[in-house]
Amino acid sequence: MASIRRLKKDIDYLTFAVIDDSVNCLAYGKTTEEIAEIVEAAVAKRNELRGRVCAGKQVPKGERKAHYKSIGKDLLESVDEAFSKLSEMVKAKA
Repeated sequence: MASIRRLKKDIDYLTFAVIDDSVNCLAYGKTTEEIAEIVEAAVAKRNELRGRVCAGKQVPKGERKAHYKSIGKDLLESVDEAFSKLSEMVKAKA
């Protein structure tokens, strides 16, 4: 299992990648309301995942690996969903 510190860094890195791509969508003439919705969802998910990582110390020792693995899975799913929304947004008016 990767370290907890690495998991937190991955959460931040991927969230900020979504935000960066969202800002780049402004160049394609997208409205700030469309982009703000995606950014707000990404930041909310980031905060939730970071909270779950910090709460991992209360999880029984035998279940921690599965707990952190589920956090990583949720992270990848949420980032993939955000990038898919951005992609569809760019394709829609391109």
